[in-house]
Amino acid sequence: MKHSKLAVILLACPILWACSPDASRQAAAAERSPPTLAGAWHATRVNVETGPNAGSHTVDVQPAIYIFSKTHYAITAVNGFQARAYLDDEPTDEEQGIAFTPFTGSAGTYAGDTARLTLNPQVSKDPADMIAPQPLGYDLLWVDDNVLLTSTAPDGSEVTTHLTRLTNEGMSVSPEAQRLKGVWRRTEMVVGRGPNAGTHLEDMQPGYYIFDPPFFAGNFVSAFGPRLALGENATDADRGKAFAPYASFAGTYTVEKNELVFRPLVTMNPNNMRGRPFQPIKVEWADPDVWFIYTGADGVQNRVRLTPVAD
Repeated sequence: MKHSKLAVILLACPILWACSPDASRQAAAAERSPPTLAGAWHATRVNVETGPNAGSHTVDVQPAIYIFSKTHYAITAVNGFQARAYLDDEPTDEEQGIAFTPFTGSAGTYAGDTARLTLNPQVSKDPADMIAPQPLGYDLLWVDDNVLLTSTAPDGSEVTTHLTRLTNEGMSVSPEAQRLKGVWRRTEMVVGRGPNAGTHLEDMQPGYYIFDPPFFAGNFVSAFGPRLALGENATDADRGKAFAPYASFAGTYTVEKNELVFRPLVTMNPNNMRGRPFQPIKVEWADPDVWFIYTGADGVQNRVRLTPVAD
């Protein structure tokens, strides 16, 4: 009889341990998939180690969206801790330089592990980053499902950006919108009329879209020639001239009946951050490519062909 009781106690011990809170947490952790950067993120906190902006920033963090596919990334981010002023209808180069300078817009490939992230820009607001591209390194730390990216500022201090994942909860995604999911490169443009009228292939400058429905990011050089690097003593006007041919914007999108609508949340041009959607774009499929057809502010119809990028 005593032997039977002892056997019951010994058998019960593993069962009780397995049901303990610690065991449950360990089991849940083991079942969770490894963290992945793939998806859309927004900045929710920025910690600055030293300098005039030292401290932890939350309510004054400016809009910033990061999108990662399997091997590509896109960043559209307003830098600093205050909103930019809107531009006039016909801004000067100097005014554009002042508005566009505190902004990060780039896209390219990335590599990393659970502790380090390296970005390799292929298109960027700053021409120097495209003429002589340099990898950008970040220390990476996962806290639950949030990401902390730490980089070293020019003055040597550390800046940590807290990224929170964006979800599509409550947002519908049509099959047409899902079809755009992935990375796309701008490969051809047909301009209806004007000084740049005609078909552009060889002179197309780098440009990429990443679609992670319902989120997207676009970064591209809209001009048909490479931009020159800025000099050491560049003025606001110089920066305005160099940055103006660049487009960088991110937000949500919908596609219904072959009509694409971008709803930007972050854009290099502050005038486009007023909560209004861009004009509709007609989508025309030419598998595996897709054409975006739109009418510019000058009334000219333009066609841009996007080609899928292996990811």
